[in-house]
Amino acid sequence: MGFLDDLGKSLNKVGKKTSEMASGAKLKLEITKHKSNIDKKYEELGARVYFLNKEGLELDESISEMISAIDDMFLAIDNLEKEIADIAKEQAAEPAANRCKKCGATLAEDTKFCGSCGDKVEEVVEEVVEGKKLCPNCQAEVGEAKFCNSCGTSLE
Repeated sequence: MGFLDDLGKSLNKVGKKTSEMASGAKLKLEITKHKSNIDKKYEELGARVYFLNKEGLELDESISEMISAIDDMFLAIDNLEKEIADIAKEQAAEPAANRCKKCGATLAEDTKFCGSCGDKVEEVVEEVVEGKKLCPNCQAEVGEAKFCNSCGTSLE
């Protein structure tokens, strides 16, 4: 049953990652749509101001409504960008040991090769000798650092 349990855990991780990527792509698509709508509103606003001015008329309430609609779209874009940043923070919070050193893709436990770039996954083993934490790559003493001072290997 251990194999099936591990497979289930790996599939759950892959499903979560796929869902996060799809959410991010959907949010980026929404941002693109808002930007396109803003461009259309700019054109509409410019044309309206031009014709009112050409006819010697004063600007009317429709101008304020267009400006308000543009402001609302910019606010929506800001909110979507914050959601994307939150997704990126969640992904960055994953331990470095679960990420490919070459491309940053999330790796399942016991993975030998990255499914995204094909790079061989090195097993990260933190060694502690006489209470000293050593770099798994070059065996230099690293203390509580996040990266090895000797070779730059991520220690998280």
